[in-house]
Amino acid sequence: MDTINLFNDTVDYIESTLNGEIDDKKISALSGYSYSMFARIFSMLTGYTLSEYIRYRKLTKSAVKLRDTSDKIIDIALEYGYESSDSFTFAFKKFHGYTPSDVRCGKPFKIFSPIRLSLTIKGGESMKTRIERKEGFKVAGVSKSASKSTMFNEIWEDLFKKTDIDTLISLGNGMCYGACYEHESFNMDINFKYMAGFDVNDTEKAKSLGLEILNVPPAEYAIVSMKGKMPEIIHDAWKYILQDFFPMQGYRHAGTPDFEVYPKENMGSENYEMELWVPIEKI
Repeated sequence: MDTINLFNDTVDYIESTLNGEIDDKKISALSGYSYSMFARIFSMLTGYTLSEYIRYRKLTKSAVKLRDTSDKIIDIALEYGYESSDSFTFAFKKFHGYTPSDVRCGKPFKIFSPIRLSLTIKGGESMKTRIERKEGFKVAGVSKSASKSTMFNEIWEDLFKKTDIDTLISLGNGMCYGACYEHESFNMDINFKYMAGFDVNDTEKAKSLGLEILNVPPAEYAIVSMKGKMPEIIHDAWKYILQDFFPMQGYRHAGTPDFEVYPKENMGSENYEMELWVPIEKI
């Protein structure tokens, strides 16, 4: 339950700063995660990027203020972070379908309500999950700064442009990973880094192929076994972990890399089988 309370407390803080500057350190203190990790979790739970959510809430609040006050449009625009009336009008019309002047004169506007999480009690085993400790290992591949909208297929294509799959398999034990890990810098639109890669023992050979090396520390993982069509099964597994497994079992994401673990079979199959490895720690 603490996971849900921490999430809601963090969203409450964001709501209180819609007409000011968000402090990424405050986000970390309230949520227990770095800003980039919280933003990623937020996106997986809600289907919106954190920057989208903040923008939609600002545009909702600004519309209410247009209707309920006589404040100048430019003053409302500046209050909610827009540098000019033109940029405000463009974003406002794109979201609401009408200009700020139209809404002030009585045209309708959208309401995008604040998000709250609640616990849904579920018994038994809704997804096949085990907890397993793994020693540290290395992944060689291609990485890219990422967000919810990133096309991960393009990162895999970039990897296979570097070298063929047989060579990648020969670097280590043949395990294939989609690794997600924290971005080094604060950026509201870039939440994490994604690496398409393979297990590696021969790091010098991997580097000679132009591949990056990700050093993964020892960790305990919640491992979800999945069967179904990609990428829907991954989305379902993440929602199960974040909405059910974490709050009900008293765990949280440990902050180290998490992995989509792929077998070589056809990913387009309706019965595709894979695993999600999420590093965990007790709250």
